[in-house]
Amino acid sequence: MSESKICQCCLEEVLTTNYLLHSLYCERNIIKCEICDLRIDMKEKDNHMEFHKKVDCQYCQQLFEQGQLEMHKNSCLNKPEKCGFCDLIINIKEMPKHQAKCGSRTEQCQTCQKHIQKKELSFHQGICLQDQQQQSPKRNRLKRNTNDNQLKQSKDDSSVQEIKQSATTRRKPQQQIKQNLKQKVQVLKKQEDNEDEDDDDEDFQKALQMSLNQK
Repeated sequence: MSESKICQCCLEEVLTTNYLLHSLYCERNIIKCEICDLRIDMKEKDNHMEFHKKVDCQYCQQLFEQGQLEMHKNSCLNKPEKCGFCDLIINIKEMPKHQAKCGSRTEQCQTCQKHIQKKELSFHQGICLQDQQQQSPKRNRLKRNTNDNQLKQSKDDSSVQEIKQSATTRRKPQQQIKQNLKQKVQVLKKQEDNEDEDDDDEDFQKALQMSLNQK
């Protein structure tokens, strides 16, 4: 197994057989960064120092090295974020206070139509939807039974109506017969009255004739 040594310039492990050549190159080309003590190639010094250049955070205007800036921006207290309840843009440091008030407002659940606090709405909707799915078969059975009862009642009502119509239809001829008989009786009575009047006239004429003859 080949032996190795640590280079004092770049602090890398190098095979002993290559150490001399490697160390000569490092002494001429490798330098230590004065800021982070990292060993870097002289050709990369400018790029490396750009990494250490400080820039201000766009949210709080504090200065940070380029390498640290992205990490800081993710947790900066002045970073704006969207409220999960109302979609307003609020700074992170103000978000807890805002959400405590905003989350206490109520919103109507589209499943059960109840008004639920926004901070509990997501949890409620999950449970409410599950309950709705479990109750749907029972409601469908109840609905079918209700429809069957309504259909049966409708048929019963139709049967009763048919019976009433049939009875009415049977009564109509009887009523018509009674009416016709009544009319015939009235006609016969009228004829009898006329005949009685004629008989009275004839008797009167005979009496008058006899009275004249006696004279």
